[in-house]
Amino acid sequence: MSADRILYCLEHLTDYRQFERLSSDLMAGNGYPDIEPIGGSGDGGRDAIHQHAGAPGLTVFAYTVRMDWRRKLNGDCARISEVGLNPAKVVFVCTATLSGDEKDEARASIKQRYGWQLDIFDIERIRVLLVGPLRHLVAKHPAIFCPPYFSQRGGLSIAESFDTLIIDHIESDHALATWLSRRLSLEGYQTWCFGTAPLAGEDADSSVRQLIQSRGVKYLPVLSPAAVADRGFMDRCGAAGSREDFVMPCWTSDLQVEFSRGRLAQTVPARFDRGWAVGLAQVLEYLKSSGVPLSDDPARGRAVALRAYMPEPVTKPEPESIFANVFSASVPRSLMLTDLSRPLTDAEIMSLRDKWPFVVSTPLQLLSFDRPPPGRIPFLERSPGESTFTEYAWEQRLSRKGDNTLNVVKDLIRRCLHIACVGAGLKWCDRRELFYYSEEKHGNQRFTHVDGRETRVTLNGERQYGRGERASKFRYQLSPTFGIGRDESAQWWITLRVYVRVTDMAGTPFEEKDIVRRRKAVTKGWWNKEWLARVLGVMQALRNDGTEIVVGTQQHALRVSTTPLQWKCPIAIDYKVLDHIGDFQEEMAEMRAGDEEEGDDDDLVVLAPDAADG
Repeated sequence: MSADRILYCLEHLTDYRQFERLSSDLMAGNGYPDIEPIGGSGDGGRDAIHQHAGAPGLTVFAYTVRMDWRRKLNGDCARISEVGLNPAKVVFVCTATLSGDEKDEARASIKQRYGWQLDIFDIERIRVLLVGPLRHLVAKHPAIFCPPYFSQRGGLSIAESFDTLIIDHIESDHALATWLSRRLSLEGYQTWCFGTAPLAGEDADSSVRQLIQSRGVKYLPVLSPAAVADRGFMDRCGAAGSREDFVMPCWTSDLQVEFSRGRLAQTVPARFDRGWAVGLAQVLEYLKSSGVPLSDDPARGRAVALRAYMPEPVTKPEPESIFANVFSASVPRSLMLTDLSRPLTDAEIMSLRDKWPFVVSTPLQLLSFDRPPPGRIPFLERSPGESTFTEYAWEQRLSRKGDNTLNVVKDLIRRCLHIACVGAGLKWCDRRELFYYSEEKHGNQRFTHVDGRETRVTLNGERQYGRGERASKFRYQLSPTFGIGRDESAQWWITLRVYVRVTDMAGTPFEEKDIVRRRKAVTKGWWNKEWLARVLGVMQALRNDGTEIVVGTQQHALRVSTTPLQWKCPIAIDYKVLDHIGDFQEEMAEMRAGDEEEGDDDDLVVLAPDAADG
């Protein structure tokens, strides 16, 4: 653990979006007052820009928490150049520790390649700013500088930063105090109110006193006859009154008699007893004349205050089509029982699996949807005229000789899909026990998208893992795995899960962590539209009868639609509101330390297919 608390919190931060905000705040206080944060997705390598009338040219800012800072710097500069920008300076902020030689080499490289000046803020330079002229920013970013390294009281960091209006009161004055707090927030001031603060488990009196000392820019006690009678509350008022021009009393009634002497008696109060609007106007006039800065502009202050009651909406009143990786299936209503004259050998069972879907009920009985292929089964000899097969409606007999019929039907459906994979030319992997789309037949699969467009998608390919001398190529193949389900209305559904099989260039599958790392290299850029295209491509590559996958004959056939389950929702997700992916969220995914277990694939739900692989 770093001996310095600031260094430790920066090295172990998890809120990457908050680091982006911290970096912009640092730059605003370090010579770039007109910095304009950008961030989000599609930022072209720019996390912020600065253009000032007195400054020569444009300054572009790039932030990162990755330890491979040089790779990120080179990537951001290349993207800045690609979007056509030619800044005079690039400011790079990172949480890595850089030597003087590394900084000099990076500056020279960027200057030679692009002609731009490069200014680097590494973790030590950030620390110097946060313990010096910009130490007030520590308290403004509690998501980074958090307990237990930086203590909090009443939900606020007690790192020194005189930026908050402390509104103190007793329980009977809760309504006025909370109303005043909201109204001041609407005006753009940062407030802390005793009645709404999370004080559970704390000594309330001690917490208020510490906030007054470390965070209070002004102290607004709500004074009523009951408050004047509360000794602890009045002691806090007296302690706050020792600071010059710090207390603004808020009277709820005429307290001339109670305050005939003392420091509070010399301070002109805001007279809320003459009307809340009158008192609010007096408080605002006092704050303005005292030069108390706004934490936000009034418009943003209103939004912050309103979000305390109602969160920002993430939907919009427009219809949207929703698609899932679930497909309807039509299952035969009867099961066929085949009696054998002798048990099948293992070799005979294996040779039948790729041609006929069946379940071994007993050594001398097989269950299936359809009749077996001729000439391959040692049937039990029967009397002339007696049927070779016994057929029964499985829904009328949910259990038979200890068998759970629903489980038998699910197993038969899965084995039918096995036959469909064989018929479509998929290869079988013994090590993973699944089918996969081979390079020889399914390199570039044609499919029909949900909007009717004819397009293509890759179901296998090659990728590179690692960089430089350690780089190596590998192959990947998509593999369909199926979940079988039946809802309350007796409708059968097939849920497709797409597994990514990875092998070396010779076709040998990787093992353990090597699987996870290479699967991430393949899928890190796949979002809803990419997954939807692959789900459709995987299913349509299996179909053999129009838009369906059919295994069996006539009424004995399993039929699976290749059209995904879909809904028309009356409202849509507002992706602009949710557009907070950006570089830091991508970095978080790349830096995620935990490797998931092999094969731990969650169900895929696909939303809003606005595009597809072409």
